Amino acid sequence: MEGNTYQIVIKDNILILKTSSFKAEKGSVLHSGIFNREFASVLSAGTVVILFGFFFAIKSGLSIVLIVAALILFAALFVVLRSYVFDEPLLETVIDKDRDIIGLTIKRRLLEKKETCRLSGLEGVGVQQVTILPENPDGIKVVENIALQHGTVIPGFGEPAVFHTVSLAFKDNSRKIVFSSRDIAEAEDVGDKLKGFIER
Repeated sequence: MEGNTYQIVIKDNILILKTSSFKAEKGSVLHSGIFNREFASVLSAGTVVILFGFFFAIKSGLSIVLIVAALILFAALFVVLRSYVFDEPLLETVIDKDRDIIGLTIKRRLLEKKETCRLSGLEGVGVQQVTILPENPDGIKVVENIALQHGTVIPGFGEPAVFHTVSLAFKDNSRKIVFSSRDIAEAEDVGDKLKGFIER
């Protein structure tokens, strides 16, 4: 069973939910079309290349070899930064009825963060709506005015962000978000599948 942002696999008494969408947060103050992981990688790689370029240009002067080396370094840094520093984390939720375990693992290329809970300690699965209001309305107005002066409109910029989250509520009053989406139908689908598996 797959949606646009998640994958659910059920085999016997084990359910595995994989998703890169598991946080209810606004993210960057800038629009995602302006500032994203690729742009962050370009900025970081460019900064490093410029710093090294100044250092070597002062030592030995500007040359074709230095320019070619800078371009190669920029391309290599971009790939490394995008793949390993600004990569998209993946949450893998494993519900194992036979072992009475719920395993939550956040996977990145270089790091993994694991957490284990008891399935018997689960109180229920819930779908909630989370609304995040803009933090800096004055800054938003300034950016919108600048965009309008350039004849540009940024869709959705400055509007509240509404997320629909699927969370596991435990008897100790803790709560773990395992899925988040702007689409309520997706969140309800994931919530229904988790409830159906746990209650069957």
